[in-house]
Amino acid sequence: MARAEIDVILGRGEVLAQEINQFVPLEPKSTQFRADLAGLLVVALVASYETCVKETLIAYAGRYHNQFATFAQNNFDRLNSKIGIDDLYKYARIFDANVHTKFGVLVTARTNRLKQKLGVDCKSSYKQLLSWRHDFAHAGLRNTTVEEAIRTHLFAKRIIYTFDDAFAEAVQA
Repeated sequence: MARAEIDVILGRGEVLAQEINQFVPLEPKSTQFRADLAGLLVVALVASYETCVKETLIAYAGRYHNQFATFAQNNFDRLNSKIGIDDLYKYARIFDANVHTKFGVLVTARTNRLKQKLGVDCKSSYKQLLSWRHDFAHAGLRNTTVEEAIRTHLFAKRIIYTFDDAFAEAVQA
């Protein structure tokens, strides 16, 4: 999948956060409403991650054969939030052991570089966003803010980019 396509899909959540900030002021009287909006935001962000994972798998399969792409589309039509890092490794292994290896190498290298440069662990950010989504979607827990969710997303989305890059590089090799 092209980086521009991923940027469009992931950018929807960033636009949503900007609109929340524009239309719902950060005031004490709107705290509960903003907390609900933050929960909805993380649900939307993780849904965009699911879309990117699914589209990456379909695009990779389509490079080999149209029927393989159709199979991937039907098989991965509903990932149902099964996009944890372990799940991503599993999907990579299903498609190609080289993709699995490449994903591991890229995740490790990029995570280490980001930790050294900014002191942020993108894997932890990714896991945190998935956790917030689960908590809000299944228990209605409001445990983040709009600002914290979008800050976390800016690092978490790097896992999605890395997943896609592993598939893209495997095809080029």
